[in-house]
Amino acid sequence: MNLKQQLKEKNYFLKKAYEAAYEYAPSSPLSVSLDPFEFGKSIGYDEAQTERIMLELVEDGYVQSSLGLGMLIVTKFGLKYLRDIEDEPLTATMEADANQRLDKINANNSQTPFMKQFEKLDLILRELYKYKNDGKYYSIEHICYSLNIPLDSSLEINKIAHRLKDDGFINAMFRLNDCMAELTSYGIEYCEEDSYSYSGHSIITNNYSISIVNSPNANIVNQSNNVTITQNIGEVTQAIEKIRETIATDYTIEKERAAEILECLNEIQESVKENKRPKFAIKSLFDMTSGISSIASWLTVLGQFGGVIPIPS
Repeated sequence: MNLKQQLKEKNYFLKKAYEAAYEYAPSSPLSVSLDPFEFGKSIGYDEAQTERIMLELVEDGYVQSSLGLGMLIVTKFGLKYLRDIEDEPLTATMEADANQRLDKINANNSQTPFMKQFEKLDLILRELYKYKNDGKYYSIEHICYSLNIPLDSSLEINKIAHRLKDDGFINAMFRLNDCMAELTSYGIEYCEEDSYSYSGHSIITNNYSISIVNSPNANIVNQSNNVTITQNIGEVTQAIEKIRETIATDYTIEKERAAEILECLNEIQESVKENKRPKFAIKSLFDMTSGISSIASWLTVLGQFGGVIPIPS
């Protein structure tokens, strides 16, 4: 066990997480929530490394997360720590290590033959079409990995995503080495009526002469409605109570707003008791509590339970 190496990995992870948050929202990077496992993968860390680092960072108070490590928000203490270690010469070494790990990931994806860009565009759109009306965003990097679509580098993801966005087919949220995307109405129409590969032929009915691995990882987000609701009941109930406690004792929140939030929480709790997933009530709660960072981790628990926020695979 190399403790110095583990510390470097942790510092690099935190530094890159803050940079990604800053890139997404320069005015408020400490309010940006990242998917820790998707982010870890983007810098070449496997799930075990990411979980270890996340647990340490949460324990240190440098990041905020949910019970299942479903989110990553850099805290003010994490930012202060980064400023304290700013002069340490870790970046170049860790960048090289990360590039080596990414090379291994790309090597694992090398089973698929050479693929032209328009074929990649069609396959990504066809995968997004499967989830066209669920209101969620999906990782293009994860789609490429799951379908064994070969990539020259992480920069190619950015180029592909910008092409789809510029053509009006996706709404996009760009992240470090990735892009989260959902189809627009134009994108749905395009998939049903046309394609990049075969003009005038629908993407969803085309047969592509490309070897695609039928990976169990192809389902980016668990879409099953048959999950037993009692599996999450304890965590959901705890989240509701924690939010209720915070709202009731936070005197910076206007009384009228606090009352609306508490009423919405009661509605959610009643639905949970009846074994229902109150998706719309949870969406309303998200709108009501916008900007209240102290309950972000508990909102993530409710969001994942209600299907508003994807569960990390």
